[in-house]
Amino acid sequence: MKKALSVFLAMLCVVLFTAFALGSGEDSTASVSSGSGETQAAATESPAETLTAHVGDTLTTADLKITYVSCSEYKGYNEFTAPKDGNKVVKLTFDVENISDIDRYISYFDFSCYADDVAAEAYYSMDDDLAATVSPGRKASGSVYFEVPKGAESIEVEYETDFWTGNKAIFVVK
Repeated sequence: MKKALSVFLAMLCVVLFTAFALGSGEDSTASVSSGSGETQAAATESPAETLTAHVGDTLTTADLKITYVSCSEYKGYNEFTAPKDGNKVVKLTFDVENISDIDRYISYFDFSCYADDVAAEAYYSMDDDLAATVSPGRKASGSVYFEVPKGAESIEVEYETDFWTGNKAIFVVK
């Protein structure tokens, strides 16, 4: 009797987990549109698809519209917070709009950087870091910073557009 009950409870847990996992995934489609509003690409539930955005483009996910406003080299540090020798700090500025019906949190922790396909360290400036809880229909602005080698040929910043599928968007720096 105990074995049958254990099997039943295990099966119930699997069914409930599957139902929650399937039900929690809203529309996992994300897209990038240029400043003129033209859609450049769209990623569906396939984790192999990656979106690419350049300055002026807007990434639209199920919950947020993230506009890539600008990218520059950051020089607002002092001798104690300067990057390591041979490195520089890049600053990406974003405007974020919550298009969902519940509060959404976004911060610099949501972004990862790769310089020549090698993970780069985040740099914390305290100037205008992106960190905000955004109410439905509201907007926030801020920047993310990364320390990268000065001679890097390729610099890309990733943002995960969907936790369940692992889809990512890439903001091109260089």
